[in-house]
Amino acid sequence: NYNTNNYFNFDKAIGKSDFSATLGMQYQQSRARFNFVEGLEFPSDSYQRIASAATISGGSSSETNFRFLSYFLRTNYKFADKYLLSLSGRIDGSSRFGVNNRYGFFPAASAGWILSEEKFLSKIKSLSFLKLRASYGIVGNAEIGNFPQLGLFTGSASYAGAGGQAPSQIGNPNLQWETNKQFDVGVDFGFFNNRLTGELDYYFRRSEDLLLNVNIPSSTGFGSVVKNLGSMQNYGVEFVLNTQNVVGKFNWTTSLNFAFNRGKILDIQGQVIEGGVGSLNRAMEGQPLGVFFTVEYAGVNPQNGDAQFYKNERKTDGTLDRTLLSNSEYNQAQRVVVGDPNPDVIAGVTNTFSYKGFDMSVFFNGVFGNDVSVFGMGQYSMANMIYEDNQTADQMKRWQKPGDITNVPQARYYYGNGNQRSSRFIVDGSFVRLRTVNFGYTFNKDVLKRIKVERIRVYVSAQNLFTFTNNYPLWDPEVNADSFDSNIAKGNDFYTPPQPRTILFGVNIGL
Repeated sequence: NYNTNNYFNFDKAIGKSDFSATLGMQYQQSRARFNFVEGLEFPSDSYQRIASAATISGGSSSETNFRFLSYFLRTNYKFADKYLLSLSGRIDGSSRFGVNNRYGFFPAASAGWILSEEKFLSKIKSLSFLKLRASYGIVGNAEIGNFPQLGLFTGSASYAGAGGQAPSQIGNPNLQWETNKQFDVGVDFGFFNNRLTGELDYYFRRSEDLLLNVNIPSSTGFGSVVKNLGSMQNYGVEFVLNTQNVVGKFNWTTSLNFAFNRGKILDIQGQVIEGGVGSLNRAMEGQPLGVFFTVEYAGVNPQNGDAQFYKNERKTDGTLDRTLLSNSEYNQAQRVVVGDPNPDVIAGVTNTFSYKGFDMSVFFNGVFGNDVSVFGMGQYSMANMIYEDNQTADQMKRWQKPGDITNVPQARYYYGNGNQRSSRFIVDGSFVRLRTVNFGYTFNKDVLKRIKVERIRVYVSAQNLFTFTNNYPLWDPEVNADSFDSNIAKGNDFYTPPQPRTILFGVNIGL
């Protein structure tokens, strides 16, 4: 991996004005080669070379590479230490794009005003710091793998002992940078000699020329190709608050943050783009990216234990036909939006305590308002025992006799009843997790001088101690099956193992 940065700096002060500028370039080149060979039946453990294997059982090799080249210019201006202006522009080129569109231009501008330096606010004794700021900029996205622009072949298409090659990917020489245009406005504040500080930000981002796996006719021999297609928008608020609650021999500080984001796809030119387990995630105009789009589950018929579904066929007046369909009529039900894997709010809070040599920190984080698809595991483990997989505990609540009111269909020998793709497997993914707890003691330096040691700290650290959910049915709601179409598939639980609970004891010694 080669990475080089070359730049010139310029600084100049004239009266109350300060200027600075940076002109430079950056180049990165990365190449990785992988070789693998496997052998079996070695004479003994003393032989450590592949040549000693009785059987060479397998082998493969691969190579990947990419290159980035950037030129950039940034200028900063400050007047009287309270008025700030910054302008920048960069030209970025990437080998990941087509030969017709390798380079993109990305400008940005920002301004700030430190109001706490103004005389008209000097009489507010409780105010320590106040700054208004705003910015607008365009940035590019190239996170699409290394070769989506190329038409590729594989040389592993051998047949009957003869070597051969076959096409493995359709190229796109016009593939270009995805652009994100973002406007931000925010305020930084401090009160009571900065014992209370924080930030409040609002942003609006519009993404264009989205890099998506777009469906193409199967007559091409392929299912999809990477293209620039459509646009979407996101807007949201981020808030950070830091407080020094107690100051002295005993110290207690708190850091709180939360953020919410609302997104919507504006245009994908009518494409049907799906992903995730069972293709439940979809990109749809007018909806957030990756919404769950499937048949709507309507519970269990209390008379016969049949799973039921809403028809949801669009009437001529635009309303939906909410007729109940039985399990055998599942194919008549129409797919609708039944959930959103994108959270409404993400939050975290950290409390830190110290007293003499003792210190402790406790960090909670939470995600609220998001849905998770458990269909990947649910179609087997919430499936009335028609498969060999262990069943979830909710199967104990299955329908058993006429009049039973439950949401779990009747178990039927070798016959599916409600385990089809539907909103039955879309569940609330909200959670609060005690992420980390650290507790330690640092020995007094006067004591350590006697044994000629600079520092000793003993500690215990724990991670993922407790997780609180809204009756999440599987192991861990903090999931994302990234082995699927990751730009569409969000919130898929497919036998995802829970995050480990870890407790670590340690000693830090400084000599």
